[in-house]
Amino acid sequence: MNEREQLEVWALRRAEEIVLREGVGLMQAAQWLDKKLTVRTSKQLRKAICDSLLEAMALPRLPSPQEQAHSQGKIDARP
Repeated sequence: MNEREQLEVWALRRAEEIVLREGVGLMQAAQWLDKKLTVRTSKQLRKAICDSLLEAMALPRLPSPQEQAHSQGKIDARP
């Protein structure tokens, strides 16, 4: 797997993690028509995206899919 493919895999996994964690909360707040919660969860989603971009910029090299799966193993919402 070349470096570009590793970047794509890393980005997709991070995006999935963010959607599972913050995106679902935002969706629920919007469904409940809770404006304050919607604003708060949208800020959390925005922060998670910014944090992941900063993380990507700070990486000396991209983690392999195996390394990322090991480090991100705490979140797996698949049945």
